[in-house]
Amino acid sequence: MAKRRILLFTGNGKGKSTAAFGMLARTLGHGMRARVIQFVKSDDSVGEQKFFSRFSEVDWDQYGRGFLPIDPQSPEMEAHRAAAREGLDAAIAALSSENYDFVLLDELCYALGQNLIAIEPILNALNAADDGKIVVLTGRNAPDELLAVADTVTEMQLVKHGWEQGITAQTGVEN
Repeated sequence: MAKRRILLFTGNGKGKSTAAFGMLARTLGHGMRARVIQFVKSDDSVGEQKFFSRFSEVDWDQYGRGFLPIDPQSPEMEAHRAAAREGLDAAIAALSSENYDFVLLDELCYALGQNLIAIEPILNALNAADDGKIVVLTGRNAPDELLAVADTVTEMQLVKHGWEQGITAQTGVEN
């Protein structure tokens, strides 16, 4: 049996989720079963979801309400926290499930950094995940505790982004 793997894609550059979805494609190519749990995100019309939802081997859910209010004290934040807590419960269940070989927790780091969920339950679930399970975590500002538990960490560094030159989000690139 292969060792449990925990990979983390973080940093302020573009490509964290894109790298994770590349790994999802790789696992499907090997006939593995996958669970995708997205925190914060709420747009089900993005290309990755439209593509990977075609596969019966992929279970996909979004536990987000979209962009967070600028004010962390906003009354709207409770809806974001409730959604993230649902995502956390789903993540813990997926990590302990024998039904999935690959678990992608997209934007987990961002949800943690925005104090939408606590880190302890996810750390416990990661540490308890079975050998053979592949876990991929994404999001900006990964906390030190996740850096410590991951066996592979890649930091995406922003050098230049089209948005800075006035290029808006484009289908096939950003969504």
